[in-house]
Amino acid sequence: LGKLNGGVPSLGVKVNKDKTRLNYSAPGGAECNNLCRSFFPWCGLLIDTTTCEITLDYERFSGHKAIDTVSVHRLGNEGTNLRKAMKGFVRPRCNQQLLFSSRINSIDRVRLNFYQTLLLCAIKTIHYIDSIDIAIKSKKQHNFVYDSVCDTIQYTFLLISSKLKNDFNLSWEDALWFGKHAFSSVLKTKTERHECLADLFSESRDLQCLNRAELVSITKQAKHLFSLT
Repeated sequence: LGKLNGGVPSLGVKVNKDKTRLNYSAPGGAECNNLCRSFFPWCGLLIDTTTCEITLDYERFSGHKAIDTVSVHRLGNEGTNLRKAMKGFVRPRCNQQLLFSSRINSIDRVRLNFYQTLLLCAIKTIHYIDSIDIAIKSKKQHNFVYDSVCDTIQYTFLLISSKLKNDFNLSWEDALWFGKHAFSSVLKTKTERHECLADLFSESRDLQCLNRAELVSITKQAKHLFSLT
């Protein structure tokens, strides 16, 4: 570590200290490198330095960053394009298998990562709907959006399952509850435009389940990252 920080002056080679992290104290390390006590950042992920569990660095999506990369199609076929966009919102997370592996993460961490994946999808989806400038007022439109969300939740669950096989221990019942809760949480902040749609998701997420208290505790850990508390 000392040699890396010292570099090779004769060759003009040295470590970029702004991009170097340590998760332990070392002679000269604290002064030269950023010390990460709880989570170690790596390739857009955060590694828990105590348990080695992995989560996504969602601070990269805080505020308006979550919607900066959303592309909106306004040339017809709005419903079809919405469904395609929603699947595109979750696909990058589904491909990060470390987030959902039960060999690396506890069941609560897997639940948290799945819930945050759908929470980010919900934020992008509502922004997409608002951006196409089409008022969603009829019951038929509300049901279409609701069905599209359920389809996306199932797509997310099946895509992760197909990649991890038996290494993905989240149940479908929990996955569906988390997905609906994620959209309900985002819609509650948009009640002026989507009151009826918010009510539709609120009713579905209030369905009783045996481990409801456990699932609710997971949602409380996640929502503060997106200012939804």
